[in-house]
Amino acid sequence: MSYFPLMIQLEHAPVLLVGGGRTARRKAAILQEFGAAVEVVAPAMDPGIRSLDLVLHQRPFAPDDMDRQPWRLVVAATDDRAVNRVISEGCRKRGIPVNVVDDPELCTFIFPAIVKQQELVCAVSSGGRSPLVAQWVKGRLQQVMPENLGTLNEAMGQFRKALQREEPEEGKRRERLKKKLAELLGKRL
Repeated sequence: MSYFPLMIQLEHAPVLLVGGGRTARRKAAILQEFGAAVEVVAPAMDPGIRSLDLVLHQRPFAPDDMDRQPWRLVVAATDDRAVNRVISEGCRKRGIPVNVVDDPELCTFIFPAIVKQQELVCAVSSGGRSPLVAQWVKGRLQQVMPENLGTLNEAMGQFRKALQREEPEEGKRRERLKKKLAELLGKRL
């Protein structure tokens, strides 16, 4: 079954990341890009993970780590499947979304391949079956997306906000929005 694509607000949200290797560093960097307050628990830490602005706990994971905060998400990025399973089961019991790197069977959410330009975000998922396919699609999206799409999105957001105040009729607002987008894109929609 496919994963439902859900965008979640992570600004200042507490996220627990268990693991301290290169994969954990990549996941931490992605989460930070979206504003998450990431805490890492791992007995050993990759030097790159130490360079990120994270709360670090250099020690083995303990099941009560899941109760230290009202975690918005938990990511298990260890190379120990037994530890990952304990994390997955603990999160499911507590109703915390969990990602276990490279083990979709233990996940309740997965990391998509992401294209991000300011607030405009595109996510591609293979359902955990082939991250390489998702990365390939991401590359194709980046090739066809204009580089200024994030800026264009911001301009459209400001225009839409002003238009909502001045035009009460939804149909007219939609037509004006389409016209403005075409103008900013320099083409007819």
